[in-house]
Amino acid sequence: MNALVEFEANKLADLFSQGDILSIHMFMDTMSISFDVQDVLFTQISALQQPDPIKIAQIIESYGTSLIHEQMRY
Repeated sequence: MNALVEFEANKLADLFSQGDILSIHMFMDTMSISFDVQDVLFTQISALQQPDPIKIAQIIESYGTSLIHEQMRY
C-alpha cells in the first residue's frame, strides 16, 4: 500500500467512525472518485464490522485507477 492510499484509508476510517456521511462523500470527491464508485465504496466500507484502515485500503485499491502497480515499491 502506498502512502496516499494509507492516508485516504485512515481518513475514511476516522470519518466512518464518526458517522459523518456528508464528510465521507466530500472526502471521496477530493479523492477524485466518481459518484457511482463512491456508492460502491461506501456500501463496502459500511459493511465492515469496524472501520479498519487496512481493509479500507484494500477496498480503495480494488477500485483504484493508479497507473503504478502496487508491487513496485520504492
